[in-house]
Amino acid sequence: MKNLKISYTLLLLFLTSGIYSCSTETSPENSCYSTQDPPRNDTMVSIDQGIWGDIWFWKGNFMPVGRGEICQVQRTVYIYELTTREEAEQEGYSPFFSSVYTDLVTTTESNAEGFFQVILEPGTYSLFIREGDNYYSNSYGPGGEIFPVTVTAGEVSEVLVNITTEAVF
Repeated sequence: MKNLKISYTLLLLFLTSGIYSCSTETSPENSCYSTQDPPRNDTMVSIDQGIWGDIWFWKGNFMPVGRGEICQVQRTVYIYELTTREEAEQEGYSPFFSSVYTDLVTTTESNAEGFFQVILEPGTYSLFIREGDNYYSNSYGPGGEIFPVTVTAGEVSEVLVNITTEAVF
């Protein structure tokens, strides 16, 4: 009888942890696609200079293709002066950073479709996404720059941010 109570308790803990894990901040709440990529939001761009992009959250097993989901998500986008790996505190070899030591230029929010845009002066910047208590960035330039995005005068640079921490490839 004692083993049955322990098994029941463990089962209950397992089931409730699954429920709570689905409601975490990194869990996608928006439009999800399982057989194709979400649509890009280029028709929403209304600025003449800066950066526009989409944020997609990948979740599940993508081997074979089509078994996971790609969701358009709302997140806070942080744009810093161009930052190298030496100018940020990376969490091991993960795409997460606990601190960024360069100057923050601006922040913006993506909408429910994952779309964001921000007006910026010409220059090269580093892009980070807020995920829980950390910054997320999974792209690097040839010199170790973290997610470099260059803005040219009179142009809008396009980016696609793929958050893949809950995906298997």
